[in-house]
Amino acid sequence: MKIIYWNVLKESHPLTGTKRYEDELFKNVKRFGKNIEVERIQRANNKILGSTFISWLFRYKCKDADIIHATEETLAPVLSFRKRTRNKPKFIITVHDLIPLLYPSTIKDMTTMIKWRLVPSALKKVDRIIAISYFTKKEIIRLIGFDENKIDVVYQGVDHSRYRPMDKEKCKERLGLNPDDKYILVVASNEERKRMDLVKRIFDEVRRRREDVKLIKAGYAEKLTGEGIINTGYIPEPEMPVLYNAADVYLHTSEYEGFGLPVLEAMACGVPVVAYGKASIPEVVGPYGNVIYSDSDNCVEQFVEKILQNIDKGVDYKALERSKNFSWEKTAKETIKVYEKIIGY
Repeated sequence: MKIIYWNVLKESHPLTGTKRYEDELFKNVKRFGKNIEVERIQRANNKILGSTFISWLFRYKCKDADIIHATEETLAPVLSFRKRTRNKPKFIITVHDLIPLLYPSTIKDMTTMIKWRLVPSALKKVDRIIAISYFTKKEIIRLIGFDENKIDVVYQGVDHSRYRPMDKEKCKERLGLNPDDKYILVVASNEERKRMDLVKRIFDEVRRRREDVKLIKAGYAEKLTGEGIINTGYIPEPEMPVLYNAADVYLHTSEYEGFGLPVLEAMACGVPVVAYGKASIPEVVGPYGNVIYSDSDNCVEQFVEKILQNIDKGVDYKALERSKNFSWEKTAKETIKVYEKIIGY
């Protein structure tokens, strides 16, 4: 069986959730796939040749594949530019989320707008979809109208050799943080769905009750301002486990996620997680997380109570144990089962 991956990101692209998925899936399917030959097509690093529409036209090829696996939903329109070769490969696409269909504010440029105008109809042409959560599967059925019997759920994973509990005091010192202070960590952009307004309200109330608590806002170049807030910007991948381990609580207020990889990474580091029980998050944290389901103004008080109950806890062994249900090895092996099913092995 020959699999060709169509990756949406360039080889040189900074590590993101999608980039990690593309890299780990390729590496682990290559490792565990018996009698499977894998090839990978990534966008060119060249700014012009690697642009979206040039890549659609010239980069992504079917060659002699048995299966083409596009690893991100915005590659679905490429099918309109490709004729299936003589051996008629099957087309599988991984759908991470359908956020731009519900949050148009996330569309920042004309290229993205055009892609998402084409994605819904293009997705209907694929042979099978892999959704990264049951929530995402439900959204594909609701928003696209795709046959639920042709959607498989395969969760994302985490590298437990990298994301693991470390000495908290040493991690704080390594990042220049005061070991005597307590830290709430948020890894998120300032997009509407991430609810930074809620983060600010929660932190202000926590800060009112305990002056030794600070908030670390990490990820992207978007800041959150206020007394006691530390903005780190982009953190290189090797430093992310250190950042998680420096935190005393991980706070997740997003109301719409396809999976929620930072939540899983925090759990793998043994950090207590306090999260909004929205979208896919309950699937990730399971019964061991501090999940807030309230939609009322009372949710702020509930978040504050859970944070204060956990901030002196240290390693959350229940969260750590829950995280072991997810690994990139497991992601690859379950994806291989999808390949075998669609080919008829």
